[in-house]
Amino acid sequence: MKLATYRDGTAGVVVDDDYVVRLADLDGVPGDVTGVLAAGPDVARDVSRKAAKAGSRTALVQLDLGAPIPRPSKYLAIGFNFTSHLAEIQEAAKQPQKAEAMARFSHLKQAFPDQTLPTFFNKQVNCITGPYDPILAPYDSSMLDFEGELVVVIGRRVRRADPATAMAGVAGYMVGNDVSVRDWQQNTPTMWPGKSFDTHGPLGPWIVTADELSPADLKIRTWVDGELRQDGSTAEMVTGIAEMISALSKVCTLEPGDLVATGTPGGVGLFSGRLLQPGQRVRIEIDGIGAIENLVEAETHPDA
Repeated sequence: MKLATYRDGTAGVVVDDDYVVRLADLDGVPGDVTGVLAAGPDVARDVSRKAAKAGSRTALVQLDLGAPIPRPSKYLAIGFNFTSHLAEIQEAAKQPQKAEAMARFSHLKQAFPDQTLPTFFNKQVNCITGPYDPILAPYDSSMLDFEGELVVVIGRRVRRADPATAMAGVAGYMVGNDVSVRDWQQNTPTMWPGKSFDTHGPLGPWIVTADELSPADLKIRTWVDGELRQDGSTAEMVTGIAEMISALSKVCTLEPGDLVATGTPGGVGLFSGRLLQPGQRVRIEIDGIGAIENLVEAETHPDA
């Protein structure tokens, strides 16, 4: 099942790929996406059955989709989690012309195999935006970058789960762009400032429930102005989703609707020297889920 949220907060089920049935038009079901996920798989199956039979449908092209979960309690993420991304970081560190920038990249030391824990960070939830909304390029930074990622959606309360049971907490998956302001990321001791600018968390276009998708080997591709920049697979993950959830749930209770971004493949702009510029369009697609596409726009200076 695919669960979507409109710009006005109305939620619905995507049916036959081209239409949406509003949750409000279905009898006896939760009214929003988080409510459906939190109610468990039996309720989700009931919602899916009722939506498939519903007569009242709206064409997807007529709707303005927002982020499927606009304001989760937490948006967590992991760094350095794809082998191709690790390889490009390590290669860049060997290049003299990039040595100074890489020396400032204080988190680099955690990207090597002798690290004892995964590199987790959070994106502040104010960054979340819709699947087709613009990404603002900060007027005081020229180091805007993209990271195509599979985003896990938590469906039930998870606390101190072991890896063998952690996946029971996963309700579904969506596409995300971990937009990054690299100078802020490089020059602060924690990652979150460079990861949390407003509009720097496009998500969607909908949530595909876990019963319909295996995350083991999904292609993740990113295009900028039609040029393929990232072409990887979730099979590259160093730390698997179950291990991520288990580790995070030892630190904090994961709640229904919480999000976990699972890392990005190689090909980001920082290491190719092709950072994002206003006017460019970024498209991220994950097999079995769909695609998000966002235009980069220059942020207006408050004094302009």
